[in-house]
Amino acid sequence: MTSKPFNFKVKVLSIAVLTAISSSYAFAQEADDNDNVERLVITAGVLGNSELEEVKKYEGNRTVLTSEVLTKTGARSIDSALQQVPGIKIADETGTGVLPNVSVRGLNGSRSGYTQFLLDGVPMTLAPYGHTGQSLFPATLGMIDRIDVIRGGAAVQYGPNNVGGVINLVSKPIPEQWQTSVRERLTSFGDDKFLSDTYLSTGGAFNEFFSARLSANFLTGESFRDHSDTDVQNWMLQTAWQMNKAQKLEAVVQYYDAETQLPGALDSEAYEQDRTQSLRPNDEFAADTTRVSLKYSHNLYKLGFIDSAGFDITAFGHQSKRNFQWDFYNKGKDTDGNLGSHWGDTTQEATDLRTSPREFKVYGIEPRANFYIDGTVSQDWVVGVRYVNEDINYKLNQTDNVTQETTSPRDWHMDTNAMAYYVSNKLGFMNERLTVTPGLRYEDVRMEFSNIGQSYAQENHVQEILPGLTLGYEFSDVLFSYANAQKSLRTPQISQLWPQDQTLDSELSWNYEAGLRITPSDDTMVNVALYRIDFENKIQYSKDISQFINIGETRNQGVELESSFAPTELLTLRAAYNYLDTEQLDGVFAGNELPYASKHQVSASVFYNLNGVDAGLSGYYYSKSYADLANSVEENESGTAGELPAYTVLNLSLSSEVYKRDTQSLKVGLAINNLLDNQHYFRGLDVSPAGRVPAPGRSITLDVGYDF
Repeated sequence: MTSKPFNFKVKVLSIAVLTAISSSYAFAQEADDNDNVERLVITAGVLGNSELEEVKKYEGNRTVLTSEVLTKTGARSIDSALQQVPGIKIADETGTGVLPNVSVRGLNGSRSGYTQFLLDGVPMTLAPYGHTGQSLFPATLGMIDRIDVIRGGAAVQYGPNNVGGVINLVSKPIPEQWQTSVRERLTSFGDDKFLSDTYLSTGGAFNEFFSARLSANFLTGESFRDHSDTDVQNWMLQTAWQMNKAQKLEAVVQYYDAETQLPGALDSEAYEQDRTQSLRPNDEFAADTTRVSLKYSHNLYKLGFIDSAGFDITAFGHQSKRNFQWDFYNKGKDTDGNLGSHWGDTTQEATDLRTSPREFKVYGIEPRANFYIDGTVSQDWVVGVRYVNEDINYKLNQTDNVTQETTSPRDWHMDTNAMAYYVSNKLGFMNERLTVTPGLRYEDVRMEFSNIGQSYAQENHVQEILPGLTLGYEFSDVLFSYANAQKSLRTPQISQLWPQDQTLDSELSWNYEAGLRITPSDDTMVNVALYRIDFENKIQYSKDISQFINIGETRNQGVELESSFAPTELLTLRAAYNYLDTEQLDGVFAGNELPYASKHQVSASVFYNLNGVDAGLSGYYYSKSYADLANSVEENESGTAGELPAYTVLNLSLSSEVYKRDTQSLKVGLAINNLLDNQHYFRGLDVSPAGRVPAPGRSITLDVGYDF
C-alpha cells in the first residue's frame, strides 16, 4: 500500500524528469548545429568511472582492484579478491563466492549487510532499505573487470547503508571492435571435488552509434566440502546507443540463477575428525533474479555563466526470489528427553525442516545533474533525487519431521517508499589545489510492516538529515592529503522486526577519515589513513536471547596503510596493514570488543614477469577475534561462542599469453590458493549458527582463455 504523498511525489518527479530530458535534448540539437561549441564530458558522481587514475586525488580512502591485479593474485571469487584490501575481512562459508560475508572495518559481515554494494553504479542488494543483506549476490568474478572499494567520502551521493563504504563492481566493458571470449577455470579441492567456472562473451560495435555485448558465466560442481553441489548461471546483455555527440543511452538486462547445497557448521569434535564433512544434509539455497537498468546521460556545454554541465537519469528494477532450507532442532521435542543447547546444534537430531522463501520487487529512478563553474573559486555542483519502492514478502515455514505437518511461524510483508534528496558543491581554491566539498543528503522513508499470520501491523516513518564534508589539499603532483566526515543511516531490517513487541531504532553513525596519499608514478603509491566510526543505536544479534537488540553506542577506529612499488617494469610489490580497535560503549558488555573484529590485518603480494610469465605470490593474515558480545574465550557446548584463532593464507599464481596474432589471444594460468593448507574456521552463520564453519583449504586452479 503506497501513501498518497508519495504518489504525488512520484508524479512530480516523473514530470521533472521528462522536462529535463526534453530540455537537454533541445540543448543537444542546438549544440549539434554549432560546431564552435566546446564539447566536454562530465561525470556527475564521486565514483567517476572507478578507474585507478581517479584514486590519486580522491578525498577519502579508496582502492581499485584492476583486472590485472585480479588475475595476478589468482582470486577465485569476488570475496576472496577483496581480502587484499585493508580493512576488509571475509567469512567464506561456501568456497564458491555464492554467499559472500564481507566485513568492512569491523562491521558485522553476515550477508555483507553493512556495505553498499553496487554493480556498475546500480544498487545490488535485494532491497536498499528493508533488506540490505546480500543473501542473493548476483555477481560472478568472471564477468567483473575491476572492483572499486571506497571506504569514505561517498555517503552523500550513495546511500543509505554506507557506513562500511561503497563497493562498486564494474562489469567488463563492451569492446570497441567485435570480440568473442571463451574462458574455462577448473578448480580442484582434492578428494574428487571440482568446481568449473565457464565464461562466454561476444560483442562490440555494430556501427559508430550502437554497440552491444552478451555475456554468460556458469559455476558448476563442488567446493571443498561434502554436500556442496553448486549450479550458478549469470547472463547479462549490455547495450550502448550514442544517440548523438551529446547524448547516450545505456541498458543492461541480467538474469541470475543459483542453486547450491550448504554444508553448514560442525561441532568441534566433528571438525577435528574431518573438517570437509557435512552434518546438515538438508541445508540448501536457491535464488533467481531478473534485473534491468537504463541510464540516459547528456553532456551540456557552456550555458551562460555555467562552463559545463552534465545530466543523467538512471532507472532500475528487479524481481527476485530466494529460499533457504535447513534442519532445525526444536529443544522441546527431543525424543530422548534432552534439551539441546541451540536449535542449530549439529550434535542433536533435527526435529523439523525449515524454509524461508522471500520475494522482492524493487524499482527506483534517480535523476542527477552536475554543473561546473570556473573562476577564482571554482564550483562543481552535484544535485540528485532518488525514489525507491520495495515490496518484500518474507515467509518462514516449518515442517515436523515425524508428522509432516507444516506451519508458518512468520508470514510478513513490508512495503517501503523512500525519497532521497542530495546536493554537494566542490569548491576549488588556489587553482583547485584546495578543495572543500560540503554536502547534504535527506532521507524520507516510509516503511509499512505487517505480520499477516498474527494480524499485526506497524508503520515506521524515518526522516534523517545526513550531512557530509570532504577536504582535499594537493601539496604537489605526487602528494595529496584528505579528510572527510559523514553521517550514515541504516533503517531496521524486515528480519529484525520480531517479536511483536520489539521496537528498534534506525542505526545512525558518524564516519571520520584523515589521510595522506603519495603517488610519484602510476606504479608507485603510498596511502596512510586514520578512521573512526561512531555508532548510535547499533543493532546486534544477541545469541543469549535469540533476537536483535539495540546495544547503544559502539566505536570502530584504526589506521590503514597501503602501498605499491614497481622498482622495474618486471617487478611489482604491494603491501597493506589495518589496525582496528572496536568497543561496545553501552549495555551489559560495555568495554568489550565487537564480534569478529580482528585487531590486525596484513596483506602483501609480489608480482614478477620472467620471460613473459607473470608469477605472483600473495597472502594475508588476520589476528584472533571473538564470536559474541561477551568476548567469550572458551568455546561453549554448541560452538556459538569462543575465541577465533588467527590465520594466514598464501596464494601462488602463474599466467602467460602463449599465443598472440592480430585479434587472437590464448592465455593460460595456474593458481594455488591457500598454498600451505592453513586450516582455520569461522563461527556458524545464518541458518547454521552453531559450531565451526571451515574455511577453504588448499585448491589448485587451471585457467585457459581464448579471445578472437
